[in-house]
Amino acid sequence: MCALSLYTCNSMSTTSPKQLVDEFKKSGEFDRLRRELLSQFQHSDRITAFKSRIEDIARQRLASDPKLIHMSHDTVHRELMGEIDRYPIVERAVAEAPLLSEADFVANIHTSVQRILGEINGRENAGSDDLTKEDVCELAPKAKLPLPNGDVTETQLR
Repeated sequence: MCALSLYTCNSMSTTSPKQLVDEFKKSGEFDRLRRELLSQFQHSDRITAFKSRIEDIARQRLASDPKLIHMSHDTVHRELMGEIDRYPIVERAVAEAPLLSEADFVANIHTSVQRILGEINGRENAGSDDLTKEDVCELAPKAKLPLPNGDVTETQLR
């Protein structure tokens, strides 16, 4: 969910989107959500394909440059990480995360942000009205995925 869109739509006196993000992190919600997403990914069947793709890229890179075998561990690590970063592996894994498209998950983020906005603005229960499924779908995050040909496609996470 884009905290910026919530900021622009629902905040009267918040000074900046950065303040909202900082407060979201201070509240512990960011870490809780991060841990929840990571745990779900680690226990999903998608992790096997993710690891396999990472291993394939590393093997291809090592096979294409035999000199890497004789370099320091740090240099090899840096080279392999650079190679892996060239591919949208993580972005695809995030875009395919089913939790991000669940209405309850998105609604919980919205509620947390509204509570934080209320705290920032000195109000209690700011935006406590319940979201409808249509509201959540409208607020669903979008992912930008780089394509192999260099183009970027944007997809609604639902």
